[in-house]
Amino acid sequence: MLATHRSRLRVLSAATLVLALGGPGSLDAQTAARPAAFSIEDVMSSAFPTDLVMAPGGERIAWIANEEGRRNVYVAAAPGFQPRRLTSYMADDGIDMTALRWTGDGRRLLFLRGHTANMDDEIANPTSDIDGATRDLMMVSLEGGAPVRVTASVDAVPAPSGSRVIWTSGRDVWIVDFGTGTTVPAPSRLFTVRSNVSDLQWSPDGTRIAFISERDGRAILGVFDTRDRSLGWLTNSVDRDDLPRWSRDGTRIAFIRFVAGFPGYSVWTVDARTGAAKELWHSPREPDVESGYPRAIAGNYDIVWGDGFIVVPGEWSGFNHLYAIPENGGEARELTPGEGIVENAALSADGQWIWISANTQSIDHRQLGRVRLRDGHTEWIETGTANAWNPSPSPDGRWIAYIRSDHAEPATVYRRVLAEQRAQRVNALPANFPLAGMVKPEQIIYRTEDDWQIHAQLFTPPGLAPGQRAPAVIFMHGGSRRQMFPGWHNRGYYHNAYALNQYLASRGYVVLSINYRSGIGYGTKFRNPPNYGQRGASEYQDVLDAGRWLQRRPDVDPQRIGLWGGSYGGYLTAMGLARNSDIFKAGVDIHGVHDWWEQIRWYGRRDVEANTPAAQARRDLAIRSSPVADIATWTSPVLIVHGDDDRNVPFEASIDLVRRLRAKGDVHFEELYFVDDVHGFLRHANWLATFRAAADFFDRQLKGSAATSQR
Repeated sequence: MLATHRSRLRVLSAATLVLALGGPGSLDAQTAARPAAFSIEDVMSSAFPTDLVMAPGGERIAWIANEEGRRNVYVAAAPGFQPRRLTSYMADDGIDMTALRWTGDGRRLLFLRGHTANMDDEIANPTSDIDGATRDLMMVSLEGGAPVRVTASVDAVPAPSGSRVIWTSGRDVWIVDFGTGTTVPAPSRLFTVRSNVSDLQWSPDGTRIAFISERDGRAILGVFDTRDRSLGWLTNSVDRDDLPRWSRDGTRIAFIRFVAGFPGYSVWTVDARTGAAKELWHSPREPDVESGYPRAIAGNYDIVWGDGFIVVPGEWSGFNHLYAIPENGGEARELTPGEGIVENAALSADGQWIWISANTQSIDHRQLGRVRLRDGHTEWIETGTANAWNPSPSPDGRWIAYIRSDHAEPATVYRRVLAEQRAQRVNALPANFPLAGMVKPEQIIYRTEDDWQIHAQLFTPPGLAPGQRAPAVIFMHGGSRRQMFPGWHNRGYYHNAYALNQYLASRGYVVLSINYRSGIGYGTKFRNPPNYGQRGASEYQDVLDAGRWLQRRPDVDPQRIGLWGGSYGGYLTAMGLARNSDIFKAGVDIHGVHDWWEQIRWYGRRDVEANTPAAQARRDLAIRSSPVADIATWTSPVLIVHGDDDRNVPFEASIDLVRRLRAKGDVHFEELYFVDDVHGFLRHANWLATFRAAADFFDRQLKGSAATSQR
């Protein structure tokens, strides 16, 4: 490090913290003497629930809870639905837990334990365990006992009834039947084909298995019959077939076809016995219409076969909505009209309704309701300023479980009987969670210099006296295919980010969280704006105009505005500091992209190596759209945070930035690195270390010797 930077090294658990000290003084004495209304530990103390699943009989629900880094399976049963922890993983060990599934008999739960592999086929090991890390399919019984390993990481597909479970491993399909015991019998190979198998789907009666076989640039649909161990191919074209779904009577299979040489996709059905196939419908093929299958939208649904209708997502209205196609052919009818997107969906057991989490009723939130397939009749159960997601309806249709939050209450499992007005909170908040201390963010809409309408959430610090000007911080989400809410988020990463925004507001900062162009929630054109990202960084205008908007506020000190964000938000933080240190006086850059061209190369794009004028033009534009292009004008201090097993943004991005800042010599920077942790930090301790460092950094860089100033 340059001589102008004094450094010290200390280890925080699995983290390595390197602080390049210096800059504008120490913490303001008033701020240091006055404790925050709550601590960062308090506001991040609530459990974050995921993978909420309904038991086949509807008598119980289960979910995964991340409690300050301790990930466990919980179950709640009728009539009282009191949570009961089934597993006992009691350390903040960074071992992920996902893909919760009930077996068909409702006696067991399956889950994956361990994170995914990186490009070198290494499983994430954020505690640097000397024995290494694994990712395994685990089973836990409701009858008690420790979880048992079933096999290595696979996508388990339980049969609709009974105790059988299948999965794929390359070309092979395996099966295990748990029977009535609590041990795991040895799995056996069910069948093998020449190429990779994916998307296993049991028939409703549990006798046949539909699957996709990917081969030689195409993908075809096959069916295996478990009764006579016969295998047949139902499609055989040059196209790519995907997402097979059985009809409710088990006689036909619907699937999506991506036709070679044509845009968009089509919906087909095939007779499961004869192989007679027909196209029911295809997406619009008009110019300037988004006709592709909307995989860019976050969510957990795809094609489903309901009672008389096949339901598919589509974006040709300009927003991602659901459409019902008659099962024997006809026009696709929009089920979810309005300006907004459908993010989660779940079909009712009788096939007559589809439950949705959407923002069509309030565009900056997530509402929960159900839509009747035959006529589009809609009934909402969560609207207004709440956020609700992960719908899990009971088989009898009388009640539903889901996850809910609002501006104050973090993500919480709820249960609601449809005939009643009130919902029942299933899991309790910890006693130290500062529910009463949460600021209610204000919806802000501002127009940019190039005439884009940007939605944002404004956190105003409590107790700000008239005439006082406070420091301000702008938060940019990652993705960029994300949307922040004026409440606790439905994704764990941004649930944590919302906690830091609340914490900063409690410490006297005006916080503005912006939904810049290229995010989701506001339509296709907003998500795909001209010249964004590597093609010109047009979305940076939204950040710049947010800074100017804050400068005009009477409660903001225009000389004390900072930036923070992770991933894409880290990229925009670095952009602000590089291009406009005159406005943005400090930033916290968490695993940000700093050179678009190197990011593209890291992802393995072969065309970037081409020595052609077109490739050179793309390279030049990508670099001009990156913070590294404007290092010369970067003067504001920055805190750089990164995990060195990042699978989304290479750690080399931070190495390169530090090298450039060292060479420049006049930028104060600080560093916080986590050994063996990934992009969305797996250890709760690393989130806490990041947020403590961020708050301390902003205090020193933006507050200086006075917490607020007088006009």
